[in-house]
Amino acid sequence: MRPPGQGAPPNALAVIAKEPAAGLAKIRLVPGFGEEGAARVAAAMLADTLAAVRAVGADPWLCFTPEEARGRLGRLAPGFGLLVQRGGDLGDRLAACLTDLLAAGADRVAIVGADTPHVPAASYRRAFAMLDEVDVVLGPALDGGYYLVAARAARPELFVGVPMGTEVVLAETLARAARGGLAVGLLPPLRDLDRVEDLATALAAGELDGAPATRAVATELLAGVARSPGVSVSPTGLGRSCSPDVELGVGSLGAALDQAQQDPRGDVERAGGPGEQ
Repeated sequence: MRPPGQGAPPNALAVIAKEPAAGLAKIRLVPGFGEEGAARVAAAMLADTLAAVRAVGADPWLCFTPEEARGRLGRLAPGFGLLVQRGGDLGDRLAACLTDLLAAGADRVAIVGADTPHVPAASYRRAFAMLDEVDVVLGPALDGGYYLVAARAARPELFVGVPMGTEVVLAETLARAARGGLAVGLLPPLRDLDRVEDLATALAAGELDGAPATRAVATELLAGVARSPGVSVSPTGLGRSCSPDVELGVGSLGAALDQAQQDPRGDVERAGGPGEQ
């Protein structure tokens, strides 16, 4: 962070990441790509996400795990501040990352996942600008979660105890914000890139055109999957079944947003659509 008194209070933009190591990163891709392939995708996504964050003009940070990967991840993110994740589940770690960066002197903090190489730079800038009018900004994901959160104050109640990794994350977060009387701004929704089918759909739709490392690795690995006997991967569109036991997509996202807008205790402001980015 810049010393106090030197220019405007800084915006901090943090990437929250696991080390892209085989067996640890992007495990939902393992059935299709294997552990090494999934790790390659994770590394490519991280590289593209770091490049996008670096170009925004905010103070860039990498909130990482495990702690012993500091040196390795530092070499992947030159110029980034390094902050080790602390806490238990992802909700605890998000809360800690937000709290620590605000305590370090940031005026506004945005946190984005390391597997979001397709977030436009304009969305990051829009998130910080929206904090002039709202308390919290969320970037909804099509699976019912979110890919970005931004705030001007520590808000542990928005994270701790939320069942991260499920289709109710966004709805639960919006409900908690409403109960706390917080105004929420929403960025345009984006696709999660958690499964082989997600990558195939994003690649076919041109959503990875601004993420060259991810596009190259996904193209190579998907071609290998297509050549495998008895295996077929095709873009399936929205509302597909993303896991054996959870039906995700537009329905869960729409229900969460409708619920938030109907709740009189909170306020939701929508940002412009993807065409306005």
